[in-house]
Amino acid sequence: MTESTSGICLHYYKYSESSVVAKIFTEKFGLRSFVLKGVRSKKSKNKLNLLQSLNIVQLEVTNNNKRQLQYVKEISKLDKFPSNILDMNKRFIALFISEVLLKVLVDSEKSDSIYTFILDSVFMINEKEEISKNFSVLFLMKLSAYLGFYPNSENYERKYFNLETGEFSNQLSYYCLSEENKKYFALLLNNIEIDIPYKNRKELLKSLQKYYSLHHYNIDNLKSYDVIESLRT
Repeated sequence: MTESTSGICLHYYKYSESSVVAKIFTEKFGLRSFVLKGVRSKKSKNKLNLLQSLNIVQLEVTNNNKRQLQYVKEISKLDKFPSNILDMNKRFIALFISEVLLKVLVDSEKSDSIYTFILDSVFMINEKEEISKNFSVLFLMKLSAYLGFYPNSENYERKYFNLETGEFSNQLSYYCLSEENKKYFALLLNNIEIDIPYKNRKELLKSLQKYYSLHHYNIDNLKSYDVIESLRT
């Protein structure tokens, strides 16, 4: 059976001399692995650059629940989205988002809310001339809401933020944010944009990775992490 769906490209790798396997977060089926035959050949209609991270595409695909790999019969870009993110800083952010999604999404599990959230994020990345330096931190904070463990913003004046319980507290714990990092975290949680020094921004990203792992989502060892954090702009 062939079906139509839109999808968000996350990653692809070589499958044969002329084909690739692409991980695409589809609107209709959730995260799926698709074979694109002949896409690496010069004569292919299916241009490989359509599969760049966070490209939004329209797909004609097979849908056979007995197969782990499905097949893409047709792929094209959606007109309301640019075919590629060209700005280098934005491309690094796209790689970061794609890598996080590959670690937290479950194969073949449909999620309309996460799909819409990612579409909105792609719109924002494309439309804004300059992306906030805090984007990666904010993205992880917002994504946690769709995964079921968004931080509790109540009592943000307290001394610590407990990463295990997801709450502000006056009780020191093994996994917590304190001092400046707690202050910056509380401000971002309350939608207050602030200029965070590079050192603290890096520490907050590391803390959020720990926050995810404490809530059963392992996003450690992100390959894009060091690349993004090298952009000290």
